[in-house]
Amino acid sequence: MSEALSTASRPGPSGMPAGAGLPRRRSLAPHTWVYRQLTSMRVALLLLGALALLTLAGTLLAQAPAEFKGDPRAYADWLDSVRPKYGGWTGILDAVGLFSVFSSIWFKGILVLLSASLISCSVRNIPRLWRIATRPRMVMTEAFFERAPLRDGLAVEADPKTALSTVRSTFRSHHFHTSIRRDGDDVHVCADRFRWGPFGRIVAHLSFVVVLIGAALSATGGFREEGFAVPVGGKASVGHGTDLTVEAKSFSDSYYASGEPRDYASQLVLYENGRPVKSQEVRVNHPMRYNGVSVYQSFFGPAEIIRARDRDGRVLFDRGVPLLYGSKDETHIVGRFSLPEQGLTVFAVAPRSGEVDPRIGAGQTQIEVYRPGSDTPVGYRVLSQGKPARIAGVDFTFVRERQFAGLTVARDPGSSLIWIGSTLLVLGICMVFFFPHRRIRAVVRGRGDLSEIGVAAIRRRDPAFATQFQELAEEIKRAVKRAGATAERGVSNA
Repeated sequence: MSEALSTASRPGPSGMPAGAGLPRRRSLAPHTWVYRQLTSMRVALLLLGALALLTLAGTLLAQAPAEFKGDPRAYADWLDSVRPKYGGWTGILDAVGLFSVFSSIWFKGILVLLSASLISCSVRNIPRLWRIATRPRMVMTEAFFERAPLRDGLAVEADPKTALSTVRSTFRSHHFHTSIRRDGDDVHVCADRFRWGPFGRIVAHLSFVVVLIGAALSATGGFREEGFAVPVGGKASVGHGTDLTVEAKSFSDSYYASGEPRDYASQLVLYENGRPVKSQEVRVNHPMRYNGVSVYQSFFGPAEIIRARDRDGRVLFDRGVPLLYGSKDETHIVGRFSLPEQGLTVFAVAPRSGEVDPRIGAGQTQIEVYRPGSDTPVGYRVLSQGKPARIAGVDFTFVRERQFAGLTVARDPGSSLIWIGSTLLVLGICMVFFFPHRRIRAVVRGRGDLSEIGVAAIRRRDPAFATQFQELAEEIKRAVKRAGATAERGVSNA
């Protein structure tokens, strides 16, 4: 029978079951465990490290343009363009979202967890800081005044009331807030300066939360398209769910004698659902703003008006094609457009300014037509202005060359929160470093005709505090001695 007893029930040396009297480790409730993890410094550092790694990845790796994300065909073409650089890793990097880091679920999830961690830490620390600032321990032991890192004392011929009044007035003259508590014949004084300074840490923590919320709003509800080009006389849709269209009515530029651009501006008209809502001349530092969307002048360059018709003469494309991109050898400039119904991607190629290509003369452009996913053109032709040519069953005509206005179109709904958060961060840092909490304890004891005064404080990570403590202690000594001598003269005169 005894052999059937479990090890836990076997008696120990004292006759009690083994393990009796030892506290059992209680399992934590799920919400308690989550709260402990969120308030853990180790977890916060891990989240910050993960956020830093993702930010580094988003900086080092090519990021897909925002305008390609909603167009599967364009996005596939972009992946093909970066495949030579990343090789077999291209599909893996795309699958885990590293080509769109700042809008990936990983980045957003870490932002949410980090915000929750900062809020939890603030919620945990606010009651403690409030208690320290408003309800300090008033009665300190004799050992504290004897062993504190910063301490001083004296005995003077002054009554306790005069000594206490002098001590308090000295503290107040240096902008210390004082509280007193009587303990028998002793009077304890707690003097605080900048007692709200430690709340700067809470302000700094919450500032990060405000910045993260602003960044999340910008990432989810905003966009920034820096390569938005509109040929003069043409229109381009902003997209991104805005129902906005930008028309470039004219473009002007001027140059210094050295040839560098001095000024350039575009006269733009903004349409919403086909209705003009705003007209403005836009410069680099003078954007057009409408309903949270800003349009900035960024750059300019040449564009080519291309017309494409099918075999039946139906117009498939008739717009300006901005020559935005450079060729690999940097000798040509390239524009791109698509013919979705025909499943074709078309490139317009022209020599860069100052370069000569014997195949492409003045007043000409080269058209190259590709199928998606193929690096070999279906066909290509050099077109003279006004003379159509058929490629892959489509008639292309180079109408004329025009200039384009290069714009940056952006909507940043979180920008105001980011500015507020940045301001709060600066405020919190200033509170912590320029207004450190300084607390000095004093005790006044009556000893017959004498008063004993003790002054003490704990040394904090504040190099200037020790100097101020010694200066205050010396000032209290001088002031109490003067007050005692004055009181003594007053008694003798009476």
